Amino acid sequence: MMFERVFSVPYYGLGVNDRVKAGLILQFFQETAASHADAVGIGVADLLKRGITWVLRRYRVKVHSYPGMGDLTVRTWFEPRRNLVSVRVFEILDSAGCLVADAWSGWIVVDLKRGRPVRLDRALPDEYFARAEPTGDDVDDEMKPVAEDFDLERGFRVRRQELDLNGHTNHTVYFEWAMESVPDCDVEGAEPVEFDAEYRVPVKREEVIVRTRRTSESPLQYAHSVFIKGSGVEAARLSTVWAKPSIDRTASVQ
Repeated sequence: MMFERVFSVPYYGLGVNDRVKAGLILQFFQETAASHADAVGIGVADLLKRGITWVLRRYRVKVHSYPGMGDLTVRTWFEPRRNLVSVRVFEILDSAGCLVADAWSGWIVVDLKRGRPVRLDRALPDEYFARAEPTGDDVDDEMKPVAEDFDLERGFRVRRQELDLNGHTNHTVYFEWAMESVPDCDVEGAEPVEFDAEYRVPVKREEVIVRTRRTSESPLQYAHSVFIKGSGVEAARLSTVWAKPSIDRTASVQ
């Protein structure tokens, strides 16, 4: 079953040229997914009571336009895949019904004590399966890491307000790290139009190192790897594509 929420873009959600910030689009997706999950009785708070929780593994976002002030309608629905991954998709429409952004995400349920994935039919109530709706998308393959062959390296520290109910760094923060890792001079006048992320291990309140490599000039694309500073463990892999508003955005993340 499709779930829908309407958001009004606040003043603080506007960035350059009075257009909505990329981070706010991601937050709207997250808020809508959380509301939908709560309505079905499978929200994070519901699962934590049973010693399990949702963990995001893959996330793809494509932004078609950056609107200004006004109302945005977010739609989302989900479908179980392979009885292990819950695929959830999103759409954002402006007040005229035009597509602003869409996204695909893949979630698993993890047993907190064992640290291992749980089959969906053992973890979720019948209501989840009753409300599932075909998404048309399958689970993605692994992304390529940025290990030694990188152009830039930048460090970040997780702030308290960036932790979620699981005590992990919120998934939207990784995109902020990726965006901040790209030099201003490289993307002057451009905006992020595609994001791709693979989350490998959770990051708590610790320091990370983001390594970035430019992988394409046209479209302007970067690969990013997030490493936990203390252990050197790779926590996530990301890709960002940037374009100026006048440039064709039909190219897809590779």
